[in-house]
Amino acid sequence: MNNYEKFLQLHHNSTPLILANAWNVKSAQLIEQNGYDAIGTSSGAISNSLGYEDGEKMPFNELLYIVRRIANCTQIPLSVDLERGYTNNLNDLTDNIEQLIDTGVVGINLEDAQGEEIYLKKLDAIKNHLERNNQKLFINARTDGFLQKLDSPLELTIKRAKLYQEAGADGLFVTAIADPEVIKEIASSITLPLNVVGTSKLSSFKTLADCGVKRISMAVFLYKATYGQLDQFAKSVKANQSLESLF
Repeated sequence: MNNYEKFLQLHHNSTPLILANAWNVKSAQLIEQNGYDAIGTSSGAISNSLGYEDGEKMPFNELLYIVRRIANCTQIPLSVDLERGYTNNLNDLTDNIEQLIDTGVVGINLEDAQGEEIYLKKLDAIKNHLERNNQKLFINARTDGFLQKLDSPLELTIKRAKLYQEAGADGLFVTAIADPEVIKEIASSITLPLNVVGTSKLSSFKTLADCGVKRISMAVFLYKATYGQLDQFAKSVKANQSLESLF
């Protein structure tokens, strides 16, 4: 199987895909070396590491540079957090997609924070581009009804899941949910593989698997934990006036 086929299959196994999220080459290499099956990027982590706020404040060409370096230095499937696509122009969007595919990317996350109408236009443009060029890309449709605190978020999420699947999405990523019963309700109401982010209150892989989750992401949390440790080392060296804690 090629990397796209491997990545697709990882969403349909009996156990969930555990996706660690990288922000540079070294973090991606460590993820690969520790036996993970795939790498995802985190837009929040990459943006923060480059001095930008999250939310498409980082130029696409800077994201592309990081993604290209990761792809060139790793072998396992790579999926990219594309936020809202880094443009509202559909031609520019498909150009962005083409550049990612040329880099070796096999999947993306695409957010619907701008609403269903714009999202479906973007999804349709991407799928048409892929079909015209006989290309494959796993599209993980991120829906933010809970995150944005929209009315009736559970019902809205299930409705959007069906719309996005009909439009060609391959997976559903639901943000800001930590209630096992809500996760079970979503998983049992859709046929797309369900992706959630583990949280401090819901971190067990088994518990999430029992809820019907097929993909568990770390989002920005691996990045934050890493730099939290770096912060502690820096404080220790200064406080103790010694490099001992580094060895």
